[in-house]
Amino acid sequence: MEATELLSDIWDKTTNALNAFSEGVSNGLVRIFGNSNERQIRRMQPIVARINELERTVEGLSDDELKAKSAEFRRRLAEGETLDEILPEAFAVCREGGKRFLKMRHYDVQLLGGIVLHEGKIAEMVTGEGKTLVATLAAYLNALEGKGVHVVTVNDYLARRDAEWMSPLYNGLGLSVGAIQSQMDPRQRQRIYGCDITYGTNNEFGFDYLRDNMKPTREAQAQGPLHYAIIDEVDSILIDEARTPLIISGPAFDDVRKYAEADRIARQLREGQHFEVKEKERTAHLTEEGIREAERLAGVESFFTPGNMEWPHLIDNALKAHHLYKRDREYVVSDKGEIIIVDEFTGRLMVGRQWSDGLHQAVEAKERVKIKEENQTLATITLQNFFKLYTKLSGMTGTAMTEANEFWKVYKLDVVAIPTNRPLQRINEPDVIFRTEKEKFHAIIDEIREVHRTGRPILVGTTSIEKSELLSEMLKRYGIPHQVLNAKYHEQEAEIVAQAGRKGKVTIATNMAGRGTDIILGGNPEFMAWADLSRLKNEDGRPLYPTRLEVPPQVWKEAVAKYEPEMKAEGREVAELGGLHIIGTERHESRRIDNQLRGRSGRQGDPGSSRFFLSLQDDLMRKFAGEWVSNVLQRLGMQDGEAIESKLVTRRIEGAQKKVEERNFDARKNLLEYDEVMDTQRKGVYSFRQRLLDGAPTKDEILAMIDRQIDLAVEQFLDQDYGPSSFAAWVGQRLGVEFEGRDFRGDPFEEAAERAKDRAEAQAADAIDEAIEENLPSEAEPSEWNWIALTGWANARYGLNLKDRDLRKFQKGTRDEVELDRVELADFIREQAVAKIRETDLEPAREFLTPDWGTRSLAGWVHRKFGLTTDPADWAGKSPEDVSSDLKHRARELYARKEAEFPVRVGMSRFLVEPKPGQPARYDREGLAAWASERFGTPVDVETLKPLLRPEMEALLVGIAHETYPGARLYDELQAKLDAAFDDDGDADRERLAELSHWARQQLGIETTVEELAELGEEGTRSKLVGALDAKHRPEMREMEKVLLLQILDQSWMEHLRTMDHLRSSIGLRGYAQVDPKVEYKREGKRIYDEMWQSISDKITDLVFRMEQVDPDFLSYLGARWQLDRARTIKEEASSSTTSSGGSSAGALTAEGQALRSQQEAAIAASQRQGQPAKVEPVRKTGKKVGRNDPCPCGSGKKFKACCMKKGGEGAPF
Repeated sequence: MEATELLSDIWDKTTNALNAFSEGVSNGLVRIFGNSNERQIRRMQPIVARINELERTVEGLSDDELKAKSAEFRRRLAEGETLDEILPEAFAVCREGGKRFLKMRHYDVQLLGGIVLHEGKIAEMVTGEGKTLVATLAAYLNALEGKGVHVVTVNDYLARRDAEWMSPLYNGLGLSVGAIQSQMDPRQRQRIYGCDITYGTNNEFGFDYLRDNMKPTREAQAQGPLHYAIIDEVDSILIDEARTPLIISGPAFDDVRKYAEADRIARQLREGQHFEVKEKERTAHLTEEGIREAERLAGVESFFTPGNMEWPHLIDNALKAHHLYKRDREYVVSDKGEIIIVDEFTGRLMVGRQWSDGLHQAVEAKERVKIKEENQTLATITLQNFFKLYTKLSGMTGTAMTEANEFWKVYKLDVVAIPTNRPLQRINEPDVIFRTEKEKFHAIIDEIREVHRTGRPILVGTTSIEKSELLSEMLKRYGIPHQVLNAKYHEQEAEIVAQAGRKGKVTIATNMAGRGTDIILGGNPEFMAWADLSRLKNEDGRPLYPTRLEVPPQVWKEAVAKYEPEMKAEGREVAELGGLHIIGTERHESRRIDNQLRGRSGRQGDPGSSRFFLSLQDDLMRKFAGEWVSNVLQRLGMQDGEAIESKLVTRRIEGAQKKVEERNFDARKNLLEYDEVMDTQRKGVYSFRQRLLDGAPTKDEILAMIDRQIDLAVEQFLDQDYGPSSFAAWVGQRLGVEFEGRDFRGDPFEEAAERAKDRAEAQAADAIDEAIEENLPSEAEPSEWNWIALTGWANARYGLNLKDRDLRKFQKGTRDEVELDRVELADFIREQAVAKIRETDLEPAREFLTPDWGTRSLAGWVHRKFGLTTDPADWAGKSPEDVSSDLKHRARELYARKEAEFPVRVGMSRFLVEPKPGQPARYDREGLAAWASERFGTPVDVETLKPLLRPEMEALLVGIAHETYPGARLYDELQAKLDAAFDDDGDADRERLAELSHWARQQLGIETTVEELAELGEEGTRSKLVGALDAKHRPEMREMEKVLLLQILDQSWMEHLRTMDHLRSSIGLRGYAQVDPKVEYKREGKRIYDEMWQSISDKITDLVFRMEQVDPDFLSYLGARWQLDRARTIKEEASSSTTSSGGSSAGALTAEGQALRSQQEAAIAASQRQGQPAKVEPVRKTGKKVGRNDPCPCGSGKKFKACCMKKGGEGAPF
């Protein structure tokens, strides 16, 4: 033992010496050359000097002239100047706006911060340096481009407060500002996003992005482009919150009773014997003995049989709920009986957030509250990938340098530390370490009592609600008045924190509660003034001033003056006593969080102090510091009740914090690497969807899908091995053998059939031996043999009709000693199998080997797909390319007929309504005649329609539609003129553009100029003119195409999300097959994504030619849309973005589509109703557990029980 301790001491001294040497060398180089941060500051100093030079000039402007500068800047930007060129003048104007409208002047260091933000970097500014005011500089400058600026805060209160606080400055300079709040309706959101500058939380911005990508029309969307974001408390949002994806979900309609049953079972299991809890990994798993006991308690024979395989996962979750998720630490139970998650970093209640994968339901079962249904993901994105969507990103915080590496690697954001306006005077006392938590809390109480007697204010930071309340109870016993600030009192947190600097004040707060609110020594007079004003009511009993914006300047000034003199005097007194004292009750896992707590003291050069109290029973110490620290303290002679201050131990603690930071970074990096796959796919789907909403030609998309389907079909059916492959698949299924198509290439049927049976016989022996060993393993106990599975396998593989008792007769012996004649058993099954193989009739497979099987199959596919009748003989001697070209031409002709006929379906459904239960028939022949006359531009006499039956009327109108429909011809003409006007490189021929412009005026009735078309380019011109053509000649068909595309896309994307969740939950098992799970996830994800698009094309090309019977409500909508589009065309305002006005959906094409749209709308509404956004923990496991006899997911080909199950369960989580 002594030798070990000696080696440990030598090692510590050596590493400490090396660290000290390397730090000395590094510091020496910095002193000689200066560090990167200092060089950045020096580079910006001339810009600050230029802003200061302009200050006098700007001071001489009147208010109107100052506001006019914004219009001038916008004009200069439009003329080609850049933001960097106008920055000094814009910042000078913004500074003057602060002086005039807020009575606050931007310091030089704040100008430096504004420049850093504008350059797309992170400004690290110490608490109290005025980050809210700094943001106005970059926000004002970038808002001048007219593309919108988003200022991101950590909660709704700060978003509203900052927008109201800074609005006089923005409004005085001619800019609009608004704040997004969690319960706003869509119309309010649209109005707020239309402002030049929008404040809001990261959750709201992220969820609005997801909501917009679920909306059915462009007009219903709110957010607009993501141009520039300034993130306040950027480390909290991009680091602490980055691991949590934003998820909009809907109920999966699951049976919730199973969670209560799993909870009942978990309560009866014993730790150590039946299950293991690993606190560090946050996992709980059943042991083998525990599985047997849980099966007994659940009353099932085995968890690893169909119908029971979810039990282990349910019980694991129940064990986690009981042993890892503690009440008032990870969650609280609200007065309404709801489980509300507590944010581990901020201590705030996350109302609306829900743990996924059944864990939330397990906690609800534990607490005996109402159990909610599990959710199904409808849309999701991580905060990391959401903020990477912005064209430019920047942020502010007081603690970013410790995470500078991650900011650069993930977001490509540099961190620049901004100097303080006044020197920092806070004294950071060394940590005090105790053996037990009880001793530590007694020492904290002693410290509070001692400091409280001096009159200094005290802020005590805790890591959980539970410890806040424990400390509060101890203080009550000593009669010390105090305020408790944690997630349970979220609404009051800003007001409490604002007054935490008053003389003798004691405030207990969960680590970073109240972040974003300054603690001013002596108290904050503005908060007191608003507290008074917000209580005032008008005659109706409603608040006289709903927000600070409504308070008249004179009233506000008088309200603040009531408290300001007294509080300033008290602040000077508190400063003389030593300022705010910070007490940390334990170290957080991240040094950054500790620094944030310390940073609450010593703002703007005020005096202050901080000290952390630790014990060896703290979570961090217990998990990572280990026995080593305890041994060191014992060697130092530490006794119970004693405290120790040691730099050696402090370094060890910081080392533990670094370990946790590295682990958390790896977790975030791991999440990002997996999500990069989904991010690429999400961008592809959402960009395609947005193009549809913006009015991209839907016909082009559908024709491209038709072409791809035809190419794939021709490639498949005309392949030389298609016939042999069909034969191999059909025969292999009946003989229980896998064949390759090339094995039968060129063979006559009789020879191929005989060879297939011979191979099936030859392979039967090996397959049967393997099946016997898998289901009746020789090393397993006979009681564990699965005779039923073996019997089922033989029957399914060879079409037998065996019973398990037929096989059990080969088992001999007594109950205690069983012998199995495996050879006789195998021979018995093989004889049965061979006999079945020999009597199998393969005659139906003869046609697969005929020379024209491929062309006949292609003709059948064409008939099923498009309803076209084709003669395979017509393709004789043609190449696949020629066949494909012929089919595409015929499909386009069919589509043109469909375009001509579809408006007739619309008119018929609107004016000739068949009877329904409770609704009589309605035949409005007059309305139909009037509509048809206008729609087709030819008179339709109502007298002609009166004697006709519905089918006869339809036939008449279809004939008229075919005669009058010019859409297909004009479409081809437009394509030809576009090809002539633009070359392969996209360069325009002005003479041809002039012809195109004239053609558009003549045929489409819209005015365009050569310059306009040249500026739009080929794609823009095409989109504009096709949109005009659609609006004039095929509006119903275009809307049907768009709604069909959106419905199938949304439905397929939702299914794809579920599939990817299942893939991600099981991909870790691939590691057992010696392959990288991440690489496999990317490969499999790409394959599944490609299959999704293939499925979308297949469904759409099936449906679009079959749209005969459709929802009358939808067709009525299309008829109304034709009137709208017609009016717009007459006004020469047709554009490719013409979509539904208002918020109502076009409706769905099928009942399934209606259900999908209802589900989406319900999820959107639910995410907006929550008190806080419905942010959910990442989906980790949504699939069923792998059964013992299922194929192993690692890809080895073995059964799960014979492969990865032996190696340690279902693999480590990714």
